[in-house]
Amino acid sequence: MKMQLCSKTKAGKWAAILTVLFILLISLKMSSLARFIRLPLPTPVIAVIGVVGFIVGVVSIIKNKDIALLTLLSIPVGLLIIFWTIAEIAFTH
Repeated sequence: MKMQLCSKTKAGKWAAILTVLFILLISLKMSSLARFIRLPLPTPVIAVIGVVGFIVGVVSIIKNKDIALLTLLSIPVGLLIIFWTIAEIAFTH
């Protein structure tokens, strides 16, 4: 079975789009360009986009047996967001 870059299923495409959108938005928000380009989205909203991509990716993998690379990328990105949020809640600073 050959692994594809993009998914052919609708859920897999949505998972890939949301994950890539999260990566782009959070990269833009944390880069030095953030002084010049002001995003109207707060960071928790961007994190929700990543978590929704994770959920859709898990559904696509379980339901459709989707193993496209961008769909599989949604899993570690979503887990990173979830673990980071749990750590922020558990260990406040």
